[in-house]
Amino acid sequence: MTLRIGVVGTGFAKRVQLPGLRLVPGVEVTAISSGKRANADAVASEFGIPHVFDDGVELARSGRADLIIVSSTPLSHARYAIAALEAGRHLLCEKPLALHAAEAWQVVAAAERRPHQVAWVDHELRYEPNRRRIRELVREGAIGDVRHIEIVLKPYIRGDGRPQAPNAPWTWWFDAAQGGGILGAVGSHLIDLCRFWTGREVVQVAGLAETFVRERTDAAGTVRPATADEFASAVLTLAGGVVVTLTLSIAAQHGPGHFAQISGTEGTIALSGETRLEIGKLGGPLEDVSVPDDLSGKTSVDNMWARSFVRLMRDLAATIGGAPTAGEPATIRDGWRIQRVIDAVRAGGCTPLD
Repeated sequence: MTLRIGVVGTGFAKRVQLPGLRLVPGVEVTAISSGKRANADAVASEFGIPHVFDDGVELARSGRADLIIVSSTPLSHARYAIAALEAGRHLLCEKPLALHAAEAWQVVAAAERRPHQVAWVDHELRYEPNRRRIRELVREGAIGDVRHIEIVLKPYIRGDGRPQAPNAPWTWWFDAAQGGGILGAVGSHLIDLCRFWTGREVVQVAGLAETFVRERTDAAGTVRPATADEFASAVLTLAGGVVVTLTLSIAAQHGPGHFAQISGTEGTIALSGETRLEIGKLGGPLEDVSVPDDLSGKTSVDNMWARSFVRLMRDLAATIGGAPTAGEPATIRDGWRIQRVIDAVRAGGCTPLD
């Protein structure tokens, strides 16, 4: 039986998700919605989607889809996710799950009242082959006991492959009230990876989030306040004493891109860029153990985000169809736990010195 998919949102969904769904067997996109009807009409025409709606709640209640993918701006994630669940639909919700932890908990409650509906958060990097291999290496004890995880992202390249220019025009991405900012956009993924790799929860947070450019001009030429975080740094303590240092910046125009180093009592795991994975034992050199990606070159945007989304969706479709889940996807409760960390980083914490 074909799994009917309704998509809420026409931004990232158009550029990455809808093309990626063409590589997922047994699914059909049957409905699309956007708060801007013209956008929804245009995407429906481009992708041959038969049903168009002005609002995600209307789509969820229409009966035109079995699975709802919420890919709107974060401001509406929780509202559309809850509407999908209450309408009896399965759910894949983009991150961050909500604007804050209290709102995220409402989605958890809605999902856990309906255990027969599948509900995941789109933390697709859990399906990236090298990040998945890191989890296996850590769990196998390949570097002994993990002591420290360092994660850096600079410069920032969006999930659809677009660079983030320092003079970018104002959009919702620069508006904290709409859930904009680098911490929710990418920090949520990196926080999730620390939990995914180690199997440990964050128990303490010290952080700072900062906005450097306080005003930006939108596409219409109107100057607007920019309030979302362009930089975030945090020290996280995981259960058992593992320390994580996290830095994300759109101010940096040069750097390694994505970088992670996991230091253990018996060695090091290093992840550079999207796909280069190395491991080294104490006293020895780092050796390349990168895992090839069988989807390389097959997605419209050829990067880890697009390829990992396809793998996640294949697993989700199979799970909804009754097969055992092949990966370890992020649940709605995972999304709430990550949102608590995001909230704590944004709340900050510092000790003034004389």
